[in-house]
Amino acid sequence: MTRSGPLAGTTFPRLASSVAKYSLLSLGALIATGPLLFALYTSFELPADYPRLVALSRLTLWNYRYVFDNAPVLRWYANTAFVTFGVVVGAVVVNTLAGYVLARIRYPGRTVTFLVVLAVLMVPLQAILIPLYLLVAQFGWLNSYQALIVPFIANPFLIFLMRQAFQAVPVDLEEAALIDGAGRFRSFLKIAVPLTMSGVATQAVLAGTWTWNSFMIPVTFTTDPNQYMMTVGLNSLQSQFYTLTTVQMAGVVLLSVPVVIMFVVFQRLIVPSFATAGIRG
Repeated sequence: MTRSGPLAGTTFPRLASSVAKYSLLSLGALIATGPLLFALYTSFELPADYPRLVALSRLTLWNYRYVFDNAPVLRWYANTAFVTFGVVVGAVVVNTLAGYVLARIRYPGRTVTFLVVLAVLMVPLQAILIPLYLLVAQFGWLNSYQALIVPFIANPFLIFLMRQAFQAVPVDLEEAALIDGAGRFRSFLKIAVPLTMSGVATQAVLAGTWTWNSFMIPVTFTTDPNQYMMTVGLNSLQSQFYTLTTVQMAGVVLLSVPVVIMFVVFQRLIVPSFATAGIRG
């Protein structure tokens, strides 16, 4: 018995379209996660087994023990976590306030200020690294947490992101609160911020990821091994203690796992924020 009706000729094309779509998505996911999966598998191999495929019974934690025995990894983890936490907290406060001011407060030169933010966004870090180093050295901040946190709290991209997020919020809600007696700052905290939590969460994830993975800044501002962040510490091990690929992959996994967990937890908040960032200009 054959099915008749308006859907009879569309069932198979829809099924084929769904299969093709999810096949492409699965292939893209495999390509994206392939390097991390390779690093994870290699990190459990013995150096003598690399790069062959071996039985699961031959996988071992030897590489991780080697890293922890030859370097103060826990100290580097603590440094990285502290610096990342400081940058994230400072970025959320400063960039959220700056984005709100650019979106809501009318003052002379607001457009010029916004254009300056966009101009700074186009300047690569390499162009300001030497002046920034000289300024940090003049303050006496070399080999300190201040050098890794304070200069990187204000971020032009995150300011732009929050400005766009606040502009997507109807201004009538805040005006109603102002009429009811709420001040500007209370309206900001009670109405504007809760309605832009996806933007706040997104900038927290981005600031945390950039700081955690940063290499150029900590390698420039720190020379004391006790002040190293994970990226610098693991890179120093490559020349000091080992050249074994399996051990290097163990270091890569130790560095990457926190970032992967962060994205998995907050991924639902990141996409809506980017999707609404360009709604209003």
